[in-house]
Amino acid sequence: MARQKLIHEPNGIYSVTSKCNNNEFHFNADEKFEMYLEHLLECKRKLGFEIYDIACMSNHVHELYRVPKKDVSIADILQRVKGHFSRKFNLRYSRRDHFWRNKPFYRVVENEQYAFHIMNYNHWNAVRAGLVNHPAEWPYSGYRFHILGERTGIMGRLLSKIPGVDISEEILLTSHKLTENIQRLLQNKRLRFIGKDSLII
Repeated sequence: MARQKLIHEPNGIYSVTSKCNNNEFHFNADEKFEMYLEHLLECKRKLGFEIYDIACMSNHVHELYRVPKKDVSIADILQRVKGHFSRKFNLRYSRRDHFWRNKPFYRVVENEQYAFHIMNYNHWNAVRAGLVNHPAEWPYSGYRFHILGERTGIMGRLLSKIPGVDISEEILLTSHKLTENIQRLLQNKRLRFIGKDSLII
C-alpha cells in the first residue's frame, strides 16, 4: 500500500483523531485523562503549537491543532504527542502493547469558522456515547472553555480561543444541520483533508 502524502500548511489548522489500539478503553480513570492533558501541555510548550480544542474519550481523542509558522509540521507534533505519551503510559502502568491504533488520522481545516463546527461535533461525543446528558458535564473537552468561558485549570492553560469566531450557546444550538454534514465527512475514510489541492506535498 502506498504511503499517504504528507499534508503541510505552515500556520494551518488540523483536525486530528487518534484511536486507542484494539478500541481499548485506556482512558478509564481521571488520572489517565489528566496524564494525557499534562503531556499535551508539555508538548505545546516545547514545540510552540496551539491547540484550539480537545475531546478526550475513553478510547479515542479528537484534537484541533494550529501548527506554528516555524519549521514544525503536524507529523512532528503528533510524533511527540502520541509517540512519547505511549512510552510514558506503558512505563507508568507496566505494559508493553501499542497504545494507539496505527497513526493518527488528520485533515487540514481551511478556516476558523469550519474549525468551530468541528468543535461542535467533538463536544457532543460524550453525550452521543451516553456518558453525560450535556457537553458541559464532560470535563475532558473544550466545551466549558469555549462556551462557558472557563479559563481555569489544565484546560485554561492548554486551549486557545479561535480568533475571529463568535462562539456562543445560541450558535451552538442552531448548527445541528452543519454538525450532521461534518459527521458524514468525518466518516468518509477516503477524504484526507478539507482544503485546496495545493496543500498536498
